[in-house]
Amino acid sequence: MSVISFDKLRETRERPDAQFVRKDEDGQAIYLFALEYTMGPSVWAAKIWAYSFEDAEMRVKAMRESLTVCGQLHASIRG
Repeated sequence: MSVISFDKLRETRERPDAQFVRKDEDGQAIYLFALEYTMGPSVWAAKIWAYSFEDAEMRVKAMRESLTVCGQLHASIRG
């Protein structure tokens, strides 16, 4: 997995591939961000959708304060 520097991205005028950008219900672009954490000797990753790097940081802060396990996923239905 590669992490994109948005500063470099803006400088080169490149855009993320379409699969990493969505539109919300208001038509605003939302982007996929990678998260990384360590647990014991291992490094793990997760992903979240956010409107900007700053929004992603705020979401991680909120996770630190309130994240909980809801349950194990068994299936996914595409809409």
